[in-house]
Amino acid sequence: MDQLKLLSSITYIDTERSIEAGEMKIVETERNIDLYRDALITPGTQFHVANVWDISYKSFSSEARLLYLHTHRGVLTYMIYTDPDKFVKTFKKLKNENY
Repeated sequence: MDQLKLLSSITYIDTERSIEAGEMKIVETERNIDLYRDALITPGTQFHVANVWDISYKSFSSEARLLYLHTHRGVLTYMIYTDPDKFVKTFKKLKNENY
């Protein structure tokens, strides 16, 4: 895989909930989804671009959106706070080059 050149990246929020001493604790951590010519990489998964069929998003407030990765493993959902338009367009341009 040619992962030397990062084409695009987007930050998502990973939310962990736990109960400590009877109180709900919520920890939000910023993580990245990185798009390379051959791969799309998150901290927990790596997909060959051919196995990512589409990327879409839906706004559910003025600030927050859900980003959907449509893959051979199903649809993965990520909460994002930045505009994903550039990331999605870069992915779609890359997919059109390959097909």
